[in-house]
Amino acid sequence: MVTSVGKILKLIDQFAPFETASSWDNSGLLIGGESKPVDRILIALDVTESVVDEAIEEGVDLIITHHPLIFSGLKNITLENRIGKLVFKLIQNDIALISAHTNLDKSPQGISAYLSELYDLDDVSLLVSEGDDAGFGRIGNLKEPMTLNAFAEQTRMLFNNHVKIVDRSEGRMIRKIAISSGASSDFIDSALNLGADVFLLGDLKYHEAQGVLNTPMTLIDIGHFESEFIYLDRLKELLEMRALYKNYDIYIKVSETEKPIFTLY
Repeated sequence: MVTSVGKILKLIDQFAPFETASSWDNSGLLIGGESKPVDRILIALDVTESVVDEAIEEGVDLIITHHPLIFSGLKNITLENRIGKLVFKLIQNDIALISAHTNLDKSPQGISAYLSELYDLDDVSLLVSEGDDAGFGRIGNLKEPMTLNAFAEQTRMLFNNHVKIVDRSEGRMIRKIAISSGASSDFIDSALNLGADVFLLGDLKYHEAQGVLNTPMTLIDIGHFESEFIYLDRLKELLEMRALYKNYDIYIKVSETEKPIFTLY
């Protein structure tokens, strides 16, 4: 069956309703029209030069990203700035763009929920509830207590990335784990108040980290990119499953060119 941008929007809306996106966010259809036919979809965390080039090479009709390319109001679209160049290139090559940002963060089948599954947590609940099973982050219990060192090593292996740890107590036993993907330092107090032994997050800043010193909670910064890119294969599965049910004949792939911005020297 012929698929369109509008039909893909509805598929995403089934498990990450766009109406749940935060008021400051810019999720939804950012470039293109809902009637545009779609045969090939590329999933990425961000719209970057390499992602756009990959989409063109693959003959992609639609890119789906987590982070919106257009966040604040654009006063112009020119070739004199990076965002303008990317927008122009997408339009020039007739590639539509959908972003699912905070609606995917809050979804029961979204990023933080998926991360809690990777740790096989029990008694999982929302870290910050916004009602109706939607909200930011997750908090739950490891099946068995383990040392902080062992948990940190497990985390490093899981995300294939070096991690930063705040207030590392050698040999301390932990069980209650809070998780929130991306830049989630706003939720540090929530994790503390709910009695988390460890809070996994990304984009941790120096003064934010100081807030947990001399508290029972450890912070582990797993990296913004790493905490979210790991979810893209699950997003692909969710879309493929719903497309199959609808008998949509589409090809979906996760970007193979997108890489972390930061590298260790």
